[in-house]
Amino acid sequence: MSQADRRLRVGFLGRLGAGNLGNDASLEVVLGLVRSRRPDAVLDAMCSGPEVVRERYDLPAVELHRALRGPTAWRVLAGLGVDAVRIGRWVRQHDVVLVPGMGTLESTLHERAWQMPWTLLVMAASGRLWRTRVALVGVGAGAVPEPVQRRMLVGAARLAHYRSFRDERSRDDLRRMGLRTDDGVYPDVVLALPVPAGPGARPRSVGLGVMAWSGSNGERAQAERLHAAYVAEMGRVVERLLERGYDVSVLVGDGDDVPVARALVAGARDERVRLLVPTTPDELVEAVASVEVVVAARYHNVVGALRSATPVVALCYAPKHRDLMALMGVEELCHDLRGLDAARLVDHVDEVHRDREALRARLERRLDELAPVFERHFDEVAARVLGAGSEVVA
Repeated sequence: MSQADRRLRVGFLGRLGAGNLGNDASLEVVLGLVRSRRPDAVLDAMCSGPEVVRERYDLPAVELHRALRGPTAWRVLAGLGVDAVRIGRWVRQHDVVLVPGMGTLESTLHERAWQMPWTLLVMAASGRLWRTRVALVGVGAGAVPEPVQRRMLVGAARLAHYRSFRDERSRDDLRRMGLRTDDGVYPDVVLALPVPAGPGARPRSVGLGVMAWSGSNGERAQAERLHAAYVAEMGRVVERLLERGYDVSVLVGDGDDVPVARALVAGARDERVRLLVPTTPDELVEAVASVEVVVAARYHNVVGALRSATPVVALCYAPKHRDLMALMGVEELCHDLRGLDAARLVDHVDEVHRDREALRARLERRLDELAPVFERHFDEVAARVLGAGSEVVA
């Protein structure tokens, strides 16, 4: 078979299928892009939840990290070596490897250098070695204080064939960390996720998106205290919402968040408080569309609410939240997660609830304005990474 006749081999890599619905939503959008522009391509994935990816997306998948990790240095080093060989071999089998969206180059949550930073560096270096086009599509980045982790993430970005960012701050932070880049900036790809039809919002309802938050990667020593303070204040938020006559749907965007959500529901002891545990991106969008106002900390819970044009108050633990809300024209709907004040937050929820129809209209207009921006982004990926024009390849 000639080179021209060989089908394009495309792989997806990341923490996919492992319970983080924002990551899976990013995969859904970019997977849809590839399937529409290159229906001839052979697709598979290397990810954290291969069983889920195989079943949900009909996508062959293998485990991302198979090697054992342990408390001793030699076990960690041995695991790193084994996984590096596996990842390198997998990359070599592809023409293109895509990392779809996500906070790929961030350090806002707890992460060790030998986890995803090492994986990304090995992936990108393998791409250069085997001439596989590695593409970071619409990724998030942030200032990384840990020197080893910073070098790995910047090195991975530098070695990639293609990069695009989900906000200006991500690109600027990488520049400050030493990457020379003028790569494109486009809105988070999840804002292009198809929205399933739903029954509409229940009257006087609030969706409270919680997460297992315990500070940033550089706050490990304070993690327990930060987590306890956050959960206690969220409990006070639930109490005040009930006092104001709201029904409260406590929802999550990651499997790690479920214990926090269950604790809040149990602590409320009120039938007006219910637990929603979406297991797919569609279910997440349906959940945030079923309430009149959303209050959420996890980034992609906020994105999901915005995608459904549901007014959302963002509880910001990183600058990316404010950047996203500014992009959507609702930057006034932000509160800092650190030092959260339940009374002030619920007062704000009352204001948002009164103005919800006007806010919904603003969000719908903004989503319409962004539609051609997504098309430009997807055209760019198709042309520069997939070897396809804006038309579907037969």
